[in-house]
Amino acid sequence: MKLIDSHVMMESLGVMDLEAMAAAGISALIADGAGGMDYATSAQAALNYYEHTLVGETRRAADYFIDVYVILGINMNAVPADYEKILEALPEYLNRDRVVGVGEIGLEPKSGTCPDLSKQEKILRTELRMAKEHNKTAVLHLPATERSDWIARYLELVDEAGLERGKVVIVHADASTTRIITDAGCIAEISVLPMRRITPEDAARIVAESDMNRVLVSSDSRIRHRSDPLGVPRTALQMKKLGLKEEDITGVLYNNPRRVFNLI
Repeated sequence: MKLIDSHVMMESLGVMDLEAMAAAGISALIADGAGGMDYATSAQAALNYYEHTLVGETRRAADYFIDVYVILGINMNAVPADYEKILEALPEYLNRDRVVGVGEIGLEPKSGTCPDLSKQEKILRTELRMAKEHNKTAVLHLPATERSDWIARYLELVDEAGLERGKVVIVHADASTTRIITDAGCIAEISVLPMRRITPEDAARIVAESDMNRVLVSSDSRIRHRSDPLGVPRTALQMKKLGLKEEDITGVLYNNPRRVFNLI
């Protein structure tokens, strides 16, 4: 069975992780090129991380027969003072091979680098417009509190940008928000991660109760929190235990990300 992990930070994955992921059936990763901006203090540092993800990490994963595709944007938790330079460079990056989306972007009320939500929204509007212009998927961060309100605001901004809702992924969905997201016509991504309090068993149950054409699953592997790089194959096993057919498991964990990120 082929699988795709729909959201990882590549710097969190060591050699043994990549080997285990390949052995478990993962054939592709969607790498968050904005995730490493947690460490960026300037636009240039962020652009350097983009390059590292697009070139170095793609080559590293290829040694394990894993394809890496990349999403890029300004991480709302790490907005450098000269962020405009990133926005200026982003259109060129969106024309690069293997760049399949704008993300992880969005709004975060607890941002330590940009507490001004109006500024965050200004950045997000620009990024959504670029996603529309370049026919890329937009990957939006869902804050931990007042989640339905944030989803409603995202829908307003997505519609304002003229972006097709089927090209919008809202990450960190859970049992309380997945249905809201999918009913709105967007894609809900379930992050199987201890800090999100989502186990593979939880993810499998959420998937089984959802519109399986509009759900993705990821490990959301990251370096600053305990992660499980095998979150996706473990979810596949739990889906099988629930009695889901193999075609449904493959549909959610392989075909959906291929379609949503236009990998076909």
